[in-house]
Amino acid sequence: MAQPENPYRTFVRRLPLSLAAAMLLWLLLLRPVLDRAVPASSELLIRAFEYPRVTRLVTAGHRVEIRRADFRSGSAIPTIPITEVHFNTILLLALYLATPRPFSRTQMERLFMGWCVLFSIQTLNLTFHVKLMYAMGLGEWSLQTYSDLARDVYSYLQYFTDLPARFAAPFLIWLGFNWDVVMRIVGAQRADDAPSGRRTRRTRRT
Repeated sequence: MAQPENPYRTFVRRLPLSLAAAMLLWLLLLRPVLDRAVPASSELLIRAFEYPRVTRLVTAGHRVEIRRADFRSGSAIPTIPITEVHFNTILLLALYLATPRPFSRTQMERLFMGWCVLFSIQTLNLTFHVKLMYAMGLGEWSLQTYSDLARDVYSYLQYFTDLPARFAAPFLIWLGFNWDVVMRIVGAQRADDAPSGRRTRRTRRT
């Protein structure tokens, strides 16, 4: 009678293939959608707290153009690369595809919920990029419009969502929505390691 496959070994073996599949999905299907969806969501968030509402975020290629209705004609249009904001979608997809039974209803629901959380973080990341550019990147207007405190706050929020949150979020989201699955994978690894340790001790006694 065949022994059930070890979940930890299955997860590790699937991970490189799931990473390649996730990258392909992102490049062919998700990147064009997210290039527009993240700026659209960020624009709504910025304009919700803006008076007058002058900000427009326009996708051009894989960059976001920051256009304001009060810019003088002929002014240079600041841009932000959008790919680096949402490429962490690849990591989240790879982790879910490597999880046991990734296409089950439970896992698909968890992926959807996790993706919603990650999309919110991506939206905040782009929003803080724009706000920091307003606070520090527009010369005299920035100095007159934003205080030193505002510049410090937007610098911190942009940094936090840019580095720690961007790279840690996919792992924390996957872990949070799949705690039971992850614990089974980790438990399988420990159970797999324990017999080898006992065999080693018996060998030493001999």
